[in-house]
Amino acid sequence: MARPSFRERMAVLSTRILQRVGDRATLEDGTEVMGAFENPFLDPQVGGKSGKGLASAVDAAELGEPRFSVLAADAARLHNESVLTIELPPAEGGGRYRVVRPEPTGDGMVALVLEVDHERTADIF
Repeated sequence: MARPSFRERMAVLSTRILQRVGDRATLEDGTEVMGAFENPFLDPQVGGKSGKGLASAVDAAELGEPRFSVLAADAARLHNESVLTIELPPAEGGGRYRVVRPEPTGDGMVALVLEVDHERTADIF
């Protein structure tokens, strides 16, 4: 009997963790997927008058991108331009997002880079 691979073991462990403490997202077809949502921001004091210069080492474009990390099996259902709703209060970043690109993390998870879904964008162009 073959031993489970690292990724198989991590998928089992990650599934258990996400079921208990993960964030819920609803896809356009109404199905739900569990993941870990993060919406980073740049602290206004980073690189400020303190002179530490941390802001010069931070890629501000990457820092401002919200991410939803899901199991690789779930990420296979979410292609670029897929729309999902993060089921959190707006103050915590919840709302409608569009998948910009997937970024595999190497441990059986995929970080989906998101952008806020603006429903009227198609009308403008």
